[in-house]
Amino acid sequence: MATLDKAGAASDVDFRLVYQPIVHVDTGTVAGVEALCRFADGRAPEHWFKECERLGSAPALDLAIIERALADLSQLPTGYLSVNLSPSTLRDPRLTDLLLSPDVPADRIVVEVTEHARVADYLEAQRVLGALRKAGVRVAVDDAGAGYATFRHILQLRPDIIKMDQSITRDIDTDPARRALATALVIFAGEVGASVVAEGVETEGELRTLAAAGIYRGQGFAIAAAQTLPLAPLTYRPLNAADADDGATVIEPHTWIDLDATVAITAHGLLSAMGAIETALNLLRQRYGVIAEDEFRAVVGSAERQARLVGGVLKDLVRGLPTGTLALLDELSGGQATA
Repeated sequence: MATLDKAGAASDVDFRLVYQPIVHVDTGTVAGVEALCRFADGRAPEHWFKECERLGSAPALDLAIIERALADLSQLPTGYLSVNLSPSTLRDPRLTDLLLSPDVPADRIVVEVTEHARVADYLEAQRVLGALRKAGVRVAVDDAGAGYATFRHILQLRPDIIKMDQSITRDIDTDPARRALATALVIFAGEVGASVVAEGVETEGELRTLAAAGIYRGQGFAIAAAQTLPLAPLTYRPLNAADADDGATVIEPHTWIDLDATVAITAHGLLSAMGAIETALNLLRQRYGVIAEDEFRAVVGSAERQARLVGGVLKDLVRGLPTGTLALLDELSGGQATA
């Protein structure tokens, strides 16, 4: 139970938590889970959060949810726990008291600030988030591309993670405009040192298109449903195994080592560029006719294979340099990498 402290707000709010895995779509490994709230009265979470924000009770509800999620942390998979915050909660001193407690593993916590809600004081938000970051907590901007704040949250808060709203993810495999927007968002994220998570992934076609655009982390029904504890084993089949075809490089599991963050960010940006190149080539394939069809297909096919090969190397760099990467680099450089 959580009791909200504003007159007129519902008291003794009865809720439960469910957790949705956030997965590396190319390897099938779990990056983290997001804590999602479900209310006993059956009303949508958005109703409760908007009403509490209106009444000034959002911090009380947010903190009750976070406290319960932290209590579940030992039962969650290895990786991060992502919790949602209303902007008004950033002004509540109880937030830092809770998350900076010695009992909380800060490096496993991600706080998500939704793009739907207005941040009244970005300087104050930056101060609070700066203190949390100093302890190891990471920051995400939720629902990117959906809210009236557009990208102001991203520019002001400089998040570690950008969560692309499901309104962009939905039908991205059949909508060139959505594909272009997703690709631009990933390239931008690489420039500012953030990674992108696609929300609301529901089909295998969407998964493939997201990967082509350079988005390798996602959550949604196509990967795993939100569920109560204990979480069921993940049944998702990684894209790299499902989509292997003629000449495509399949990235096998490796033992990873830590990599300098600057190199990882650079690799992420380059990986996004490769996704954009492959998307452009796919669009170009649909409009052949300037050159003979067989020559056109040969050139485009060769370029696609090279893009996949470079992308495979860069995916390794993003996650940590494995053994075997130098061999791939050598192949790309014509023998110069190890000469």
